Amino acid sequence: MALNIVQTQSGGSYDPYIKYNGKAGRFYLKNEQGDEVEVVPTSFIADLENIKTGWMMFAAGMAPDKKFDENLATPAPRPSENHKRGFAVRLFSKAFGGVVELSGTSMHLCNSINDLYESFEAAKQPGKVPVVKFSGTSAMKDKQGTNYKPNFSIEKWVDRPAELDVANAPQTQSASSAASPPPAVDNEF
Repeated sequence: MALNIVQTQSGGSYDPYIKYNGKAGRFYLKNEQGDEVEVVPTSFIADLENIKTGWMMFAAGMAPDKKFDENLATPAPRPSENHKRGFAVRLFSKAFGGVVELSGTSMHLCNSINDLYESFEAAKQPGKVPVVKFSGTSAMKDKQGTNYKPNFSIEKWVDRPAELDVANAPQTQSASSAASPPPAVDNEF
């Protein structure tokens, strides 16, 4: 089944986040000083079993507004014309400092996550989670100009790390300031 993300919960605590900039084709993580620093993961664990889809609005100067679907088959009503379909998934990697949330509504990121989810469903292994390899980006021309689609593939399956079972796990280490571009991190979780 494909994810319904083509084209929330509020209150409580949150996982630190990582974001993907499709115009630059880069990942950014907020460090303890509040600065966004670039990280280049080679691989990470993705909790695709618990991925969420829904309507999201990302606006400058505001916290994201996320209205999640009841489940993957039952979309929530669209809160406003400014909300777009998107996803939220927890990732785990030493390169990220532990557990982070990746969410987004961009077409190319959503398409990559949708393709990854279809691979996950086709090869799912009970009790295991996929190790996802990030192998760079592909330039995509669209009406917004050139954007970069991340290239993800399932590298292997591993036992579910305990960190993913802790709700809103705190960051275990911070990302430090990085020169541009930072080196790729070979992270065996």
